[in-house]
Amino acid sequence: MGKEIDLEQFRASGFRPPKKPTRKKTKQANPFIRGPIPLVWLTSASNIPRRNALVVGLVLWYLAGLRSDRVGLVLCIKRCEPFGLGRKSVERGLRDLEKSGLVRVERGSGKCPRVELLDVEQS
Repeated sequence: MGKEIDLEQFRASGFRPPKKPTRKKTKQANPFIRGPIPLVWLTSASNIPRRNALVVGLVLWYLAGLRSDRVGLVLCIKRCEPFGLGRKSVERGLRDLEKSGLVRVERGSGKCPRVELLDVEQS
């Protein structure tokens, strides 16, 4: 064991260690509604006579999960079309949710409504 190995001969010029791989944001294969959704809120929405209100409410909770925020949700009709809701159905559903005290809606002429999901008192 008399001979020393010269490590410099193996060093590559301009060698840099590889960078850590960065995670790319990929589209979720199976989107889901992120919870928790308060059961009091859900039962209040389900007791509204028209089905539109509950479906619009679920779309709003989906949007809230995407943003991790329950305020300032922009509800465009495009988001509701996959659920079989048209413009009038969304308007009626929002109005019903608003009357029930489940959401606060800010409407602007020619703009998508901005919605805030409200807390509901347990009765």
